[in-house]
Amino acid sequence: MRSLPPLVKLIEKCSKNDDMEKKLKRYKYGMLILTFFAYMSYHLSRKPLSIVKGELHHNCSKEDLQNGNTTHNTSTWCDFPPFDSPDYKSLFGELDYAFLFAYAIGMFFSGMIAERVSLRYFLSIGMITSGAFTAMFGIGYFAEVHVLYFYIIAQVFNGLAQTTGWPGVVTCVGNWFGKSKRGLIMGVWNSHTSIGNILGSVVASAFVGSQWGMSFVVPGIFIAVMGVIVFFCLIESKCCFFCT
Repeated sequence: MRSLPPLVKLIEKCSKNDDMEKKLKRYKYGMLILTFFAYMSYHLSRKPLSIVKGELHHNCSKEDLQNGNTTHNTSTWCDFPPFDSPDYKSLFGELDYAFLFAYAIGMFFSGMIAERVSLRYFLSIGMITSGAFTAMFGIGYFAEVHVLYFYIIAQVFNGLAQTTGWPGVVTCVGNWFGKSKRGLIMGVWNSHTSIGNILGSVVASAFVGSQWGMSFVVPGIFIAVMGVIVFFCLIESKCCFFCT
């Protein structure tokens, strides 16, 4: 029998008299909700870059015309280096490529790893790591880091950390629900992708016009906090209770 997470152990001490059927239903749907929010946070933390790109490089000449300002002698004075160069689109492409390439490579191994280790540790470590590297990108704004490789490194390691999400949550939901009502459960549960993307856009947009670094830091904190919650609450399988 696998060890229970700390918060569940506490709940068990306080509810020893609950019958097994009631306990099964409580934890079964509790894990469905927990994995929903866990994977939602993965997608929420992926969204900032697509929102922030326009702030890293935009039309400074147009901004001068709108403000009636004629003191600037370059059209890139308001851009964030190194994305103020004429090949800024290529630089954005490198950032996307770094994330997607790392994600693609990582997915080859994450599924195999998820089947061999504790899902609770696998997911929580992946989420906290992803949060750290998502926030790292935003910290570049506050630290005034203008080196492209800093952001590429953040994207690569974030891409690798993000691969822990899907294998981890799908395995956990499969452990609890098996084949029962799979279509209905997966259909409703899978909305976490869209909701995460929507919330990620909302959060990133809230800061992009003032301090775009917070567009990364806030989602990074969110997924890291969710990683801590997963560590303390995730029950990997009903066998933690009901199998010998």
